[in-house]
Amino acid sequence: MEKKCPMCESEGTISKIKTNETFKIKGEDIEVEYEAFKCNKCGEQFIDSTPDNDPFNIAYRKYRKIHNMLQAEDIKEIRKKYGITQTELSRLLGVGGATLSRYENGALQDKAHDTQLKLISDPRNMLKIVHENAELFGEVRIKSLTSNLEKIVKDEYPIERCLEEMYGSSERTIFTGFQPLDINKLLNSILFFCKEGLLKTKINKYLFYADFKHFKDYTLSITGATYAHLPLGPVPNNYEIYLSFFVNEGYLTIEEVYYSDPNIVGEKYISREKSILSDFSDSEIKVLSTIKEFFKNYSATDISKYSHEEKAYLETDEQDVISYEYAKFLKI
Repeated sequence: MEKKCPMCESEGTISKIKTNETFKIKGEDIEVEYEAFKCNKCGEQFIDSTPDNDPFNIAYRKYRKIHNMLQAEDIKEIRKKYGITQTELSRLLGVGGATLSRYENGALQDKAHDTQLKLISDPRNMLKIVHENAELFGEVRIKSLTSNLEKIVKDEYPIERCLEEMYGSSERTIFTGFQPLDINKLLNSILFFCKEGLLKTKINKYLFYADFKHFKDYTLSITGATYAHLPLGPVPNNYEIYLSFFVNEGYLTIEEVYYSDPNIVGEKYISREKSILSDFSDSEIKVLSTIKEFFKNYSATDISKYSHEEKAYLETDEQDVISYEYAKFLKI
């Protein structure tokens, strides 16, 4: 290859080689491989520092991948998708405009900023944040921005949006555990519980105990679901609709369970995808794990009887919506 050596300025043949180097990124050793050139006359090595071959850039990309962080192009794509400028987005997130620009051009982002950016990668979250910070935008601009975001939400989450609007509650009341219904957390809670398969009765009780246990300990539910008093115990309102939707969308599969009585057939729901635990806080993951472990050896009949002994069930009538005020009496 004819290329001039930047060290000895020789215009002789330069060899292309592969080389490895280890970089210390936030205290962690990251080893990368990249292309370099070697001068056959002076023996020195040098690189053409293009973005794709910049060893620091390669190391940052590898670090982001290891730690499940957004890449620079992901950050840029989020902003462009919403039609928001760097200045507007930086104000919205409370970061400097120059900082956001550096992130989009390959600088390694702060972990807290990465979490914020992941949060707004869901247009539903972005729309909520924009509404809450409308004062950062002019009247004309806020209308344009929210209109675009609402269209994106409807395009990307048509059925989920419909479920939330028809059956969910956007209010934060004692009947929702002071949380609006979160379809995403409801789905991922079910996926977490159904990894090895779970009968419908147990799913409903796991959800009830998880939401009420979290409210008991932290004064907030996990999913924002409302629960009703039915013969087999407390269940989420509209649970049949949610489970059918998750099956139809391919998140769950159903396996029939046969009992000694040939006239009785149960349905076991099995997760087809992994639960996205990053959607939950540490306290929510702790409670979900606690409930799954506590009831793992209970049959559907056992857990149903157990729930019948809860004050939340004893002091309400059939079809009543159950207040989260009863969480303080929960047996777990």
